[in-house]
Amino acid sequence: MKRSHTKLLFISFLILLCTASAFAQDTLPSLSSTPRKPDSFWRRVTFGGNLGFQFGSVTGITISPEVRIRAIDQLNVGFRFLYQYYNYRNYYWDYQNQSYIDYKSNVYGGGVYLRYYLASLFDNFVGNLYAHVEYEYLTYNRPFEQSGPPPDGYIQDPFNYWYKPGNQMIEINSIFVGGGYRQPVTNRVSIDLLILFNLNDSYNSPYSNPIFRLGVGVGL
Repeated sequence: MKRSHTKLLFISFLILLCTASAFAQDTLPSLSSTPRKPDSFWRRVTFGGNLGFQFGSVTGITISPEVRIRAIDQLNVGFRFLYQYYNYRNYYWDYQNQSYIDYKSNVYGGGVYLRYYLASLFDNFVGNLYAHVEYEYLTYNRPFEQSGPPPDGYIQDPFNYWYKPGNQMIEINSIFVGGGYRQPVTNRVSIDLLILFNLNDSYNSPYSNPIFRLGVGVGL
């Protein structure tokens, strides 16, 4: 199921840039602005996520909202929810009928993560760097069951694995570690660039190391 996400990442960046610009128009400080509210629970909450599209031989849609809470100092606890739709053209080869088969998949899941910003250690741009560790669970339904070579199975994927008709529920548990950089747009809006490595990589995983994410965060 592994595929390059370069186009998806580029289109996501354009969407996030436009989104951040729209928020910035509403959040730029002015002389008439009221003083910033004192720190409270809701001032520690940030909403965000990413939205991505990919078109061509592989059609992909990714929707991933998230919320994070600043718990202690610069340590944030976050929760992600994920939905992905993929349509791979001519993904499987059917040896019995001598024809290609498209592969469509709906992926559901979510994750929980810890993120620590270096802002308490550095008062310059280095303070925008952060460390990130995350657990993610994904599940999707594969329209074929994995099997042995013919005569057991007669459907083959691009990685030379064999399948037979049937449905197979796939569950993926991933552990990500990495870091990123937060680029402030205003005092409430920022764009995040994140680089991760999956420590539990597998054939069924939709990711290929390293993993790049672009997201936008909006504080309350």
